[in-house]
Amino acid sequence: MSNPYQPDPYGGYGQAGGPPGPPPQQPPPYGYPQAPQPPQPMQPGYGYGYPQQAHPSHPYPPNVPMSVNNNAATASVVIGFVAILLSCIFFLGISGLVGLGFGVSGLKRATQLGGTGRTAAIGGIVLNSLALLISLGVMVLAVTSPS
Repeated sequence: MSNPYQPDPYGGYGQAGGPPGPPPQQPPPYGYPQAPQPPQPMQPGYGYGYPQQAHPSHPYPPNVPMSVNNNAATASVVIGFVAILLSCIFFLGISGLVGLGFGVSGLKRATQLGGTGRTAAIGGIVLNSLALLISLGVMVLAVTSPS
């Protein structure tokens, strides 16, 4: 057993046996050689206002957008498709009026939601208007045809 108070005759790590040598060479990492990355600028720890932190009763950070649906616009599109399919029977094509109301309501709701569902609401208005025109045409043909 060696004496811990005597210097290491082999120049062990941390002993005063001579100048320290270069650090040991690390093997290259696997894969392709990486290009040196430019230094990233430091981002400040502050922004506009106070830092946002999640509250214990609300587990999500406050800037997570919530998903909102425009159900009136979706209902307008669905009723529009059904009204076009049923417009050959003239009294069932009148359901386009209900779908038209949902389309207008969905368009108003889309302005409140920042545009969510606007395209669906316009599509529902077009489909329901088309269903009403087809239904009106079927009623005109039914009245004027000789039978």
